[in-house]
Amino acid sequence: MEDGKHVYTKKQRRAFQRLMSGLTVGKSRRERLRFMTLTSSPEAKGHNLNADFRALKMHIQRRYHFKMKYWKIRTNEGNGVLHIVFRGKYLPQKWLSDQWAEIHKSPIVDIRSLYETRKGLQGIVYYLIGSYLAKQSFERMSWGYSWVFPAFVKSWKGLIEKYGFKQALFLWNRLLCSPFIVTRQVRLTRFLPAYQHTNEKSLPWGALFRTSVI
Repeated sequence: MEDGKHVYTKKQRRAFQRLMSGLTVGKSRRERLRFMTLTSSPEAKGHNLNADFRALKMHIQRRYHFKMKYWKIRTNEGNGVLHIVFRGKYLPQKWLSDQWAEIHKSPIVDIRSLYETRKGLQGIVYYLIGSYLAKQSFERMSWGYSWVFPAFVKSWKGLIEKYGFKQALFLWNRLLCSPFIVTRQVRLTRFLPAYQHTNEKSLPWGALFRTSVI
């Protein structure tokens, strides 16, 4: 895979798929996309960056009444930085800075809206991968429970194994744009055999997929 200038590494290709999947879900639901950067100051030495991010999420949920649907990477810039893409409400930068200073002793934060480029959602992904997933800085990637749905990577790999990449990608995008996979576990057990005997242009998605509350 390449963006016209660079050939992606295996790690970057994985990041592309995880990030693009959540962005596609957000677009299909008309959710606002935002980009947050959380830094670490020397005073934060001894603090666990990911643990403090979990504390920040709880502060956001209590104050603004929503759970972040996020994808994030940790880089080794400075004393450690989190770059987070999330779908959710507006957060005032001053409030965010005050909270992060209280939790992580680091007031320097940034938050802004994300918009599609002329290349669509792929333009966002190309920018983020090119800017923040370079070999020298990228340490770890993770995402929240509802960024796509639980175990979505396993489902994606299952589709590729069953149908090959090109057809799997077509089916995957259809799935991500379906309204019934909100934040619950999606089971593909009925979908895979049913697809073999069904015209993909008229798939009865509501019958093929089943969700279970957990």
